[in-house]
Amino acid sequence: MFIRCGGQLVDLRQPVFMAIVNATDDSFFASSRASSPERLKEALSAAQNSRAAIIDIGACSTRPAVQKQSAQSSQDDVPPMATAEQEWQRLQQALEIARETGITKPISVDTFRPEIAERAISEYGVAVINDISGGSDDMFALVADKQVPYVLTYNDPDYNTSHERIAMEHVVDFLARRIDSLRQQGAGDIIVDPGFGFGQTVPQSLDLLEHLHELCCLDCPILAGISRKRMAYQPAGKTPDTCLSETIALERKAIRHGADIIRLHDVSCIGDLLGD
Repeated sequence: MFIRCGGQLVDLRQPVFMAIVNATDDSFFASSRASSPERLKEALSAAQNSRAAIIDIGACSTRPAVQKQSAQSSQDDVPPMATAEQEWQRLQQALEIARETGITKPISVDTFRPEIAERAISEYGVAVINDISGGSDDMFALVADKQVPYVLTYNDPDYNTSHERIAMEHVVDFLARRIDSLRQQGAGDIIVDPGFGFGQTVPQSLDLLEHLHELCCLDCPILAGISRKRMAYQPAGKTPDTCLSETIALERKAIRHGADIIRLHDVSCIGDLLGD
C-alpha cells in the first residue's frame, strides 16, 4: 500500500512515522511547543534528520481543555483556541522556516479549517491535510479538488460517552459514510484515524485501541495518534512529560493491531518502535 504525498510515494507496507511539530505555545505536551523561530528550526531539523516519513505541523492547539472551552464558556486558566488569523500566522512562520531550511520530507498540516488548508496547499505545496474534526463539506471539496491525502478522524461529539466502550460498528459507520462522501467528490488517498482522546474517556480510547484492527475493513491506511496523551499517562498516574515508556508501549500495540502510520512527538524513539 502506498500514498502519494506531493511528488513522493510513501510506502506503507511497513509502519511509517509522522513527526509532530507544534508551532504553538499552548500544546498539552509542553516540551513539544515550538513557537519561536529557533525552536521551530530545531524541531523541523530533528524531524528531517529522523526516520519519520512525514512531518505534521500544527498551529492551533485542539487539546481537550481548549475543545471544552470552545464548546462552553471560557475558562480563566485555559488560553482560548487560536483564531484562524492566529493559526495562519503561526503556520506561515513554520512553513517559511521549513522552506528556508530545505525540508524535503512531505509536510502535513494539522488543521480543521478549510481556509487554512487551502492556503497551505496553494502557497506552500503542503502534501497532506490532517483534520481532527471529523470532516466537513467544505474540507472534503477542497481535498478532492487539490488531490492531497486526507486524514479523516473519528470525532463524533454526539456520541454518548457514558458507555464503557465505543461500539466499533458506530466508529466504522461514521468513517465509512464520510469516506463514501469523499470518494463521490473524487478524493484520492484517504487515511483514517480513530481519534484517540477526542470526545473519548480513557477506558474508551484503550478499548478502541484493542479493536483497532476492525478499521481494516475500510480499506484505508490507519493512523494512530497516541503520543503523550491521557490514555498513556493517566492510568500510570503520570503526566504528558513523564509517560514516554507508556506511550511507546501503546504505540507498539497500535502497530500490532494494524496501524500503518504512527503520529508521534519523540522521533528519537522510532528505532525502539521498530525493534532496532
